[in-house]
Amino acid sequence: MAFISNKDDIIVSVNVPPQAEVGSTVDFTCHWKLSPGNKLYSVKWYKGEHEFFRYVPEVDPQMKTFHPIGVSVDKEANTEHSVRLTNLTLETSGQYKCEVSTEAPVFAIGYKLANLTVVSLPERKPDITGLYSHYAVGANVTANCTSWPSKPPASISWTVNGEPVPSENTIVYKQPSPTAAKGGRTISGLRLEADARYFERDGGTATLRCIAMVGIKEFVSESRVIEAHVNNERLSAAGDMLRGSGKGTRVDLNFTMVLLGIAAAILHQANILAT
Repeated sequence: MAFISNKDDIIVSVNVPPQAEVGSTVDFTCHWKLSPGNKLYSVKWYKGEHEFFRYVPEVDPQMKTFHPIGVSVDKEANTEHSVRLTNLTLETSGQYKCEVSTEAPVFAIGYKLANLTVVSLPERKPDITGLYSHYAVGANVTANCTSWPSKPPASISWTVNGEPVPSENTIVYKQPSPTAAKGGRTISGLRLEADARYFERDGGTATLRCIAMVGIKEFVSESRVIEAHVNNERLSAAGDMLRGSGKGTRVDLNFTMVLLGIAAAILHQANILAT
């Protein structure tokens, strides 16, 4: 991302990627424009308050590197306008500054700041669990989405047929503590009612997606569910029981009680006739 700083005698612009992955290589660039009569004295790069690269055109050698924590400079790939960092770690994250100064008599100094975030990405897509293959309209749909470890832990969202699921229909469970090596997981629960419009296309099939965002990268998993058509109360009750709503259990119990009542009445009538 490019930034520009205007300090009257010096205009400084830098380009630092906002995000990079652990183990990768990045290039920072710094350009400047001096007011007439000014002459460049030095260009310095800092991470926080710690200098890690210096270019002074009037000395030999012109370039010098330093090694603050988290910064590994490729000594063979630098110029007065660019510096390359290799083997990035999580400690490479931070604020960086390019500082440009001029010689006497002005001794002007201009600089620009930029931030870099280094992320440890998950090894695979998130896992969706808890879904059934079929749902009747009006049934309760519940599922969980679990991201694989990352640093920072993923931010999870859901969509149904490409439409975002409202936040009131999701819940983020307490995340396990991240480990130094792997990072943390995120678990998001989905709770919604199967609306008829979910099944209006693709032959009565709805597509649920879990989107895990780590920094500016996303990892997506999807599952498809099919509309269940029920023809009578008995099938509807069975469907509810399979969905775990508890309604099916109550209807099955009532149905059994009715059968027992009929059987008792028949036995009672038979006893009367026998006497």
